[in-house]
Amino acid sequence: MPLIFKIGYNVIPLQDVILPTPSSKVLKYLIQSGKLLPSLKDLITSRDKYKPIFISHLGFNQRRIFQTNGNLKTINKGSRLSSTIAFSTQANVLPEVTEGVFETVYGKFHIMIESVEIVEVEKLKEEVEKHMNDNIRVRFVSPTLLSSKVLLPPSLSERYKRVDAGYSTLPSVGLIVAYAYNVYCNLIGKKEVEVRAFKLGVLSNALSRIMGYDLHPVTVAIGEDSKGNLRKARGVMGWIEFDIPDEKLKRRTLRYLLASSYLGIGRSRGIGFGEIRLEFRKLEEKEKR
Repeated sequence: MPLIFKIGYNVIPLQDVILPTPSSKVLKYLIQSGKLLPSLKDLITSRDKYKPIFISHLGFNQRRIFQTNGNLKTINKGSRLSSTIAFSTQANVLPEVTEGVFETVYGKFHIMIESVEIVEVEKLKEEVEKHMNDNIRVRFVSPTLLSSKVLLPPSLSERYKRVDAGYSTLPSVGLIVAYAYNVYCNLIGKKEVEVRAFKLGVLSNALSRIMGYDLHPVTVAIGEDSKGNLRKARGVMGWIEFDIPDEKLKRRTLRYLLASSYLGIGRSRGIGFGEIRLEFRKLEEKEKR
């Protein structure tokens, strides 16, 4: 089974800077230019839509920085920002886990390592068992881009592939689980999973029990097109809490979501969208009955 690496960084600008859109481009630039974790360059440029890499937006005061209204974000010299990179690779990246002062096209930054975590995917099963009697709360830490077309039967996917349905701002349990399943399968090298993802999404919708939610849509800038025009998307933030009474399905769901708690869910995870955090709440006795 593969490993997941998760590296937390402190990112301190050594001058007043205007952050790019999205702000994850600072760390992405350092990887692509070979200055930071150069072994990940090919993974970043891969066309695989479920590739096992996540680069967070920069964070300030425990909130991720992303652009919603077209206004650029200016950060003062010496501000302490945070960022996370999570990935799975066969390369020996540990010698590349370094820190220092780096010049970028966005300014000069002091990059310091805050934490390093290495997770054996096989051992996620142990974490699953700890939470079999818990409600699952999925919190969207950054805007999450989920297309409901993931839940189309594979026989209809080709027919409607040109329909631009946008992204769901009221995601179902099945949609969340189907995306997490695709990320997990790519992580372990399992291919041709469209039929299974569709079935899993339908089952999760049918057999889940939603306990509560606090969700809201957000329009977010995701970059620029070839003409320099700002590209925007409608995503979702907030949280949804649910339980799955069927033990076999819940066990699978927890395994997939635990992987996505490192690698994110949805579109554009490689530039910071779809960052999630899992939270758990013990089931009340009356709920267990």
